[in-house]
Amino acid sequence: MPQLVIPDIDDGTLKRLRERAVHHAQSVEVEAKAILAGALQSPVLADPWSAINVMREDLARSGREFPDSTPLLREDRDR
Repeated sequence: MPQLVIPDIDDGTLKRLRERAVHHAQSVEVEAKAILAGALQSPVLADPWSAINVMREDLARSGREFPDSTPLLREDRDR
């Protein structure tokens, strides 16, 4: 199995990793693997705006209307 060596880890980072490992009753290595695996499960969006635009298009196709909320905000602020 491949190994990963990370030199010069900040003392504070290593301390927090150790604390987290103790909390989960695991070794530091197992905890680090879990953190890496969790971080890499979510796909990284190369262009976050593309996802936002898809949502906007879906909302537009739904036919729902989203009125201007400015009057509601003003009313709430004036209370």
